[in-house]
Amino acid sequence: MRALRITSIILGILIVLAVAADRVTVGIAEGEVASRLQSTYGLAEEPDVKIQGFPFLTQVAGRHLDHVDAHLNAYDATVDGQALTVADLAIELRDVEINGSFSEVVAGTATGDGLISYEELTRAYGELLGGADNGFAVEFRQGEGDQVLLALQVSVAGQSLTLDEIPGSLVVTDGAITLDVDEADIPELPEIPGVDASAAVREQLNASHRIEGLPAGLTLDSLTPGADGVRADVSGADIVLN
Repeated sequence: MRALRITSIILGILIVLAVAADRVTVGIAEGEVASRLQSTYGLAEEPDVKIQGFPFLTQVAGRHLDHVDAHLNAYDATVDGQALTVADLAIELRDVEINGSFSEVVAGTATGDGLISYEELTRAYGELLGGADNGFAVEFRQGEGDQVLLALQVSVAGQSLTLDEIPGSLVVTDGAITLDVDEADIPELPEIPGVDASAAVREQLNASHRIEGLPAGLTLDSLTPGADGVRADVSGADIVLN
């Protein structure tokens, strides 16, 4: 009976040590992944990385991780060359395979989302459209449902026009963003000799802009307006992380 008790105690200690070793090892691995991500993407600070699943050592031995989460406080993408900051970018990697020398990691699939504030969207679009100096300024606000509301300041043929509360949708097609505004939602503009002011406004608003510079292998799928800004959903497959 005493021998059984001693054996149970020893087994318990071994299990605790094994768990502790597993947790220490996964912590080191998470730190290494975070450091590589910071270096690869030029981040100001290391992202928060969590390798899910237990035990970790068994996953490493099999060169396969089921699930890895990474959270970036801020990530700088571009829209037609203009900077666009995506805040709270969370990326989920699934079916992660590790090569024999641990020099390359490939995620079977990746999904993620981040937030683009209305202030940031207003700033970026202002840069794209040339701002008030170019006779066209736009401000984004929360609308109803899946729409945003626009406030426009337009200068045409020396006349300054203010348009407010115009609903629009942010449409994503093949990684490009289009601000879709229905012609019927644009108020009747004053007649200006020789100038179709309404057509000029529609042309500026409905132009397509390509978003680039997302983490390698990820593409933009959709933009969904909310209370704090626009939620950006991204995804990808066969993501290579060296």
